[in-house]
Amino acid sequence: MTEDAFIFQKITINDFPFLKSILQDEELMLLGWGKTYTDAEVMEWIEKISQQYTEYGYSYFIVKSSIVDKPIGIAGILRTTIDSQPFDEIAYILKKEYQGRGYATKIARELIGLAFAEYHLSQVVGQVAIENSFSKKVLEKNGMSYAFNYQREQNDGKKKYLVYQLSNDCG
Repeated sequence: MTEDAFIFQKITINDFPFLKSILQDEELMLLGWGKTYTDAEVMEWIEKISQQYTEYGYSYFIVKSSIVDKPIGIAGILRTTIDSQPFDEIAYILKKEYQGRGYATKIARELIGLAFAEYHLSQVVGQVAIENSFSKKVLEKNGMSYAFNYQREQNDGKKKYLVYQLSNDCG
Protein backbone atom coordinates (compact mmCIF):
# COMPACT_ATOMS: atom_id res chain seq x y z
CA MET A 1 0.00 0.00 0.00
CA THR A 2 1.28 3.46 -0.90
CA GLU A 3 2.01 5.86 1.96
CA ASP A 4 -0.21 8.92 1.79
CA ALA A 5 1.57 12.21 1.26
CA PHE A 6 -0.02 15.54 1.98
CA ILE A 7 0.27 18.67 -0.10
CA PHE A 8 -0.20 22.02 1.64
CA GLN A 9 -1.46 24.57 -0.86
CA LYS A 10 -1.96 28.27 -0.17
CA ILE A 11 -5.61 29.28 -0.05
CA THR A 12 -6.97 31.52 -2.80
CA ILE A 13 -10.37 32.90 -3.72
CA ASN A 14 -10.74 29.89 -6.06
CA ASP A 15 -11.01 27.68 -2.97
CA PHE A 16 -14.25 29.40 -1.87
CA PRO A 17 -16.55 26.40 -2.66
CA PHE A 18 -14.34 23.96 -0.74
CA LEU A 19 -13.86 26.34 2.19
CA LYS A 20 -17.59 26.99 2.30
CA SER A 21 -18.15 23.22 2.60
CA ILE A 22 -16.00 23.22 5.75
CA LEU A 23 -16.73 26.60 7.34
CA GLN A 24 -20.50 26.16 6.96
CA ASP A 25 -20.58 22.57 8.27
CA GLU A 26 -22.15 22.78 11.75
CA GLU A 27 -20.80 19.42 12.89
CA LEU A 28 -17.21 20.39 12.03
CA MET A 29 -17.29 24.01 13.13
CA LEU A 30 -19.34 24.10 16.32
CA LEU A 31 -16.96 21.90 18.33
CA GLY A 32 -13.77 23.81 17.65
CA TRP A 33 -14.83 27.27 16.54
CA GLY A 34 -18.27 27.53 18.07
CA LYS A 35 -19.83 29.02 14.92
CA THR A 36 -20.43 28.55 11.24
CA TYR A 37 -19.67 31.17 8.60
CA THR A 38 -21.92 32.98 6.17
CA ASP A 39 -20.76 33.33 2.55
CA ALA A 40 -19.55 36.88 3.31
CA GLU A 41 -17.63 35.64 6.37
CA VAL A 42 -15.98 32.90 4.28
CA MET A 43 -14.79 35.62 1.88
CA GLU A 44 -13.48 37.71 4.81
CA TRP A 45 -11.73 34.62 6.19
CA ILE A 46 -9.97 34.03 2.85
CA GLU A 47 -8.79 37.67 2.87
CA LYS A 48 -7.51 37.31 6.44
CA ILE A 49 -5.56 34.18 5.46
CA SER A 50 -4.01 36.04 2.50
CA GLN A 51 -2.91 38.84 4.83
CA GLN A 52 -1.33 36.31 7.19
CA TYR A 53 0.71 34.80 4.32
CA THR A 54 2.06 38.29 3.65
CA GLU A 55 2.70 39.14 7.29
CA TYR A 56 4.03 35.81 8.65
CA GLY A 57 4.61 33.59 5.63
CA TYR A 58 2.17 30.99 6.93
CA SER A 59 -1.46 30.47 7.91
CA TYR A 60 -4.08 27.91 6.96
CA PHE A 61 -3.53 25.82 3.84
CA ILE A 62 -5.75 23.54 1.79
CA VAL A 63 -4.61 19.98 2.52
CA LYS A 64 -4.66 17.58 -0.39
CA SER A 65 -4.05 13.86 -0.14
CA SER A 66 -1.88 12.12 -2.74
CA ILE A 67 -4.02 8.98 -2.48
CA VAL A 68 -7.44 10.63 -2.57
CA ASP A 69 -6.17 13.24 -5.07
CA LYS A 70 -8.43 16.00 -3.80
CA PRO A 71 -8.70 18.36 -0.83
CA ILE A 72 -9.50 16.64 2.46
CA GLY A 73 -9.42 19.61 4.83
CA ILE A 74 -7.58 22.70 5.98
CA ALA A 75 -4.56 22.89 8.26
CA GLY A 76 -1.88 25.36 9.13
CA ILE A 77 0.31 27.26 11.50
CA LEU A 78 -1.37 30.32 12.94
CA ARG A 79 -0.15 33.31 14.90
CA THR A 80 -2.62 33.58 17.76
CA THR A 81 -3.10 35.14 21.17
CA ILE A 82 -4.13 33.05 24.18
CA ASP A 83 -4.73 34.83 27.49
CA SER A 84 -2.89 37.92 26.20
CA GLN A 85 0.22 35.91 25.21
CA PRO A 86 1.34 35.39 21.58
CA PHE A 87 1.73 31.83 20.29
CA ASP A 88 2.16 29.94 17.03
CA GLU A 89 -0.50 27.27 16.85
CA ILE A 90 -0.94 24.21 14.68
CA ALA A 91 -4.54 23.67 13.64
CA TYR A 92 -6.46 21.35 11.33
CA ILE A 93 -10.01 20.55 10.27
CA LEU A 94 -10.68 17.47 8.16
CA LYS A 95 -13.88 16.80 6.28
CA LYS A 96 -15.91 14.15 8.09
CA GLU A 97 -15.28 11.44 5.50
CA TYR A 98 -11.52 11.67 6.12
CA GLN A 99 -11.63 11.55 9.92
CA GLY A 100 -10.63 8.42 11.82
CA ARG A 101 -7.97 7.36 9.27
CA GLY A 102 -4.90 8.73 11.06
CA TYR A 103 -4.68 11.71 8.69
CA ALA A 104 -4.88 14.34 11.46
CA THR A 105 -1.92 12.78 13.30
CA LYS A 106 0.20 12.76 10.13
CA ILE A 107 -0.87 16.29 9.14
CA ALA A 108 -0.07 17.61 12.63
CA ARG A 109 3.37 15.93 12.41
CA GLU A 110 4.04 17.64 9.07
CA LEU A 111 2.88 21.01 10.45
CA ILE A 112 5.25 20.67 13.41
CA GLY A 113 8.08 19.85 11.00
CA LEU A 114 7.25 22.91 8.89
CA ALA A 115 7.02 25.14 11.96
CA PHE A 116 10.47 24.13 13.17
CA ALA A 117 12.42 23.46 9.95
CA GLU A 118 10.89 25.96 7.51
CA TYR A 119 9.71 28.80 9.76
CA HIS A 120 12.28 28.33 12.57
CA LEU A 121 9.72 28.73 15.34
CA SER A 122 10.93 28.05 18.89
CA GLN A 123 7.71 26.31 19.93
CA VAL A 124 4.19 25.49 18.79
CA VAL A 125 0.96 24.99 20.64
CA GLY A 126 -2.27 23.23 19.87
CA GLN A 127 -5.53 24.13 21.54
CA VAL A 128 -8.59 21.92 21.83
CA ALA A 129 -12.01 22.17 23.37
CA ILE A 130 -11.95 20.08 26.54
CA GLU A 131 -14.45 17.56 25.13
CA ASN A 132 -12.46 17.00 21.91
CA SER A 133 -10.69 13.79 22.96
CA PHE A 134 -9.68 12.93 19.38
CA SER A 135 -7.64 16.11 18.91
CA LYS A 136 -6.06 15.70 22.35
CA LYS A 137 -4.80 12.27 21.22
CA VAL A 138 -3.48 13.73 17.95
CA LEU A 139 -1.43 16.33 19.83
CA GLU A 140 -0.14 13.80 22.36
CA LYS A 141 0.88 11.34 19.61
CA ASN A 142 2.99 14.14 18.16
CA GLY A 143 4.91 14.71 21.39
CA MET A 144 2.93 17.71 22.60
CA SER A 145 2.37 18.02 26.36
CA TYR A 146 -0.46 19.67 28.26
CA ALA A 147 0.66 23.17 29.27
CA PHE A 148 -2.42 24.98 30.62
CA ASN A 149 -6.14 25.62 30.13
CA TYR A 150 -8.13 28.80 29.75
CA GLN A 151 -11.62 30.10 29.16
CA ARG A 152 -12.03 31.10 25.51
CA GLU A 153 -14.63 33.61 24.37
CA GLN A 154 -17.00 31.75 22.08
CA ASN A 155 -20.32 33.09 20.87
CA ASP A 156 -22.16 34.47 23.89
CA GLY A 157 -20.08 32.80 26.57
CA LYS A 158 -16.85 31.14 27.54
CA LYS A 159 -15.66 27.60 26.88
CA LYS A 160 -12.78 25.71 28.47
CA TYR A 161 -9.86 24.93 26.14
CA LEU A 162 -6.74 22.90 26.78
CA VAL A 163 -3.41 24.10 25.40
CA TYR A 164 -0.66 21.64 24.48
CA GLN A 165 2.90 22.74 23.73
CA LEU A 166 6.05 21.44 22.02
CA SER A 167 9.42 23.17 21.98
CA ASN A 168 11.88 23.08 19.10
CA ASP A 169 14.92 21.38 20.60
CA CYS A 170 16.98 22.13 17.49
CA GLY A 171 16.75 25.74 17.69
